[in-house]
Amino acid sequence: MWTVLLVEDEEFVREAIRETVDWRRHGFCIAGEAGNGREALAAILEEKPDVVIADIVMPGMDGIELLKETRRAGIRSRFIMLTAMNHFDYARDALQYGAFNYLLKLSLDDETLLENLARIRAELLEELKGAGETLYPYYHRIWAGFSGGGGAPAAVEEAVAAPARERFGGLRLDILAVLSGGAPAGEEAGIAPEDYLLVQRFHEDGQTTFFCWSHSAEGAGSDRRQKDTFPPVAVRNSSLARLSRDWRLAVDRLSGQWYGQGSDPAMEGSGLPALTELDAELIRFFEERNEPKCAETAARMWACMEAVSFSHVDVKMTASRLLHVLFMLAGRKEEERDAVLAATSHQSLLSRVQETVRELIRQLKEQHVSYTDHPEVNRVIHYMLEHYGENIKVADLAKLVAMNVDYLSTVFGKKTGLTPIAYLQTIRMEQAKRLLVHTRLSVEEIAFRTGFADDAYFIKVFKRMAGQTPSVFRRENQL
Repeated sequence: MWTVLLVEDEEFVREAIRETVDWRRHGFCIAGEAGNGREALAAILEEKPDVVIADIVMPGMDGIELLKETRRAGIRSRFIMLTAMNHFDYARDALQYGAFNYLLKLSLDDETLLENLARIRAELLEELKGAGETLYPYYHRIWAGFSGGGGAPAAVEEAVAAPARERFGGLRLDILAVLSGGAPAGEEAGIAPEDYLLVQRFHEDGQTTFFCWSHSAEGAGSDRRQKDTFPPVAVRNSSLARLSRDWRLAVDRLSGQWYGQGSDPAMEGSGLPALTELDAELIRFFEERNEPKCAETAARMWACMEAVSFSHVDVKMTASRLLHVLFMLAGRKEEERDAVLAATSHQSLLSRVQETVRELIRQLKEQHVSYTDHPEVNRVIHYMLEHYGENIKVADLAKLVAMNVDYLSTVFGKKTGLTPIAYLQTIRMEQAKRLLVHTRLSVEEIAFRTGFADDAYFIKVFKRMAGQTPSVFRRENQL
């Protein structure tokens, strides 16, 4: 409720004004009364009412002087001045010093007073909206803290502009958070704007947060109205001073939506190694181009994050950082950040990461390979890329494409310039070079992983094709 202070030296006039209007129904409440200007000034300095209805002519300090002192104190209360018919000069002075309006006592009725109050309420709401715009940098600073970019200041006074502190410091705040994906949530979030003075929407990283501001005294009414419809992922009865803490609480309460209501994190995460170990393991498997192991390790990472109840923000930051490293290792430009941040469930983000890793590995395997215009030859090349670590014979390749061995060798030679075995050796050499540069595997282990029967033969072939032994190559090229 917007607060009103009644200032009138005649008690029966104050009573008449008090009884004229159903204040609460129109969004106002009588915060206090004063019988003279000095009492009123003390009340204004302490309460800072939104509206002051004051008589112009009073003993001690008149209404004009009260208005001047209020302005000198930097308080922006709207003044409605009451005057008798023979005090128009005072009324003009009041307007000159910033009074909202003056009304004649003798003709004062509820319709006239309500009309003025409605205009004041509209101005106050517009001011509130303007002051609210200065809160958005503060929201961004808090969110940056949530997502690893530095925390919000502990003291609100250090981060919030003075107009916002003045306007919002005494208001009640309801915080609602919803997983909305790439676009901000709208009416579907279940907010009833008419229940609040101001509803602000903040969308970042796949989440929309609604900051719903109202007067403290309005809480009981809105609680009843929204008892059955207000979404559960909310923190009620917060304030500007507790905004950062309660917003984080609302984010954490999204776990039911993010992980799925039926999940049992404690069971799924039992026996898992530390997340950092899994992170390093996945990168190692990626460097080895081991797509199945990458997918398996990613799933274990996701189970680990669920087991320790990571918020969706923390999961997304982990995914973004991991993919950034993998794109960097692959020498590719990162294109996944927006899709990661827009994810609305733990499982969908895991699937996205696994698919991205699979595609990166496919591209890396093919980056030194040129496909042809012959579909069967291309099928053979693709098979080599997927199975180069196995004992592949030309007969196996011919069977794969339903050709006899001689015909396949002839066609393959015409399209690639190499025999199938020579082409396979080229693929194996490229993979061996990658493992020598990006892993600490022994030469013997690399020989085994790239399809050679023994390391001696591998070293012989490698030296013939690369011009140096595997050990020398590693020493000269290892990052």
